[in-house]
Amino acid sequence: MRVDLPVLVREATAADAESIGEVHAEAFRVAHRDLFDGDWLRELVERRRTMWVHRMSGREHARNTLLVAERGRDVAAFVYFGPHSDGTSDGEIFDCFAHPDVWGRRVAATVMDKAWELLREARFRRVRLWTMAGANRARHFYESFGFTETGQRRERDFGDGRPVLEVEYVRRTR
Repeated sequence: MRVDLPVLVREATAADAESIGEVHAEAFRVAHRDLFDGDWLRELVERRRTMWVHRMSGREHARNTLLVAERGRDVAAFVYFGPHSDGTSDGEIFDCFAHPDVWGRRVAATVMDKAWELLREARFRRVRLWTMAGANRARHFYESFGFTETGQRRERDFGDGRPVLEVEYVRRTR
């Protein structure tokens, strides 16, 4: 992936599903390699590689927004967001990942800036998200965008019977 090209942010289409899956899989593999057993991590990575084709055709996807950041013809990052599932006036960022080849090059920041603009326009009072406690790169990224921990914690089992601690972050839109 060429990193010297300008970044274009746009809404994802069904034709982007495989590219989004590739970004998700590679980012998840590199970012979470210390958080999961190797065999289990490989399975989780493969799930992320293929899940977007199905996710983008579901009803839930229709009420949310999926943006991609492109460099040249390559999807380099994405952010998936919408109304919070608890029915409050909050928004939620469900997924935000950038391909490791563009980490530190403001590609994820560019797509997040556009997502933030749309979340504000939608008049959400606050925006919340969950991330793994051990995902230090992601936590630093969200904190650089003004997100702060709420103090809420939960354990999430990704299917291997070994729950991972997640922390919730929040940022006010006004």
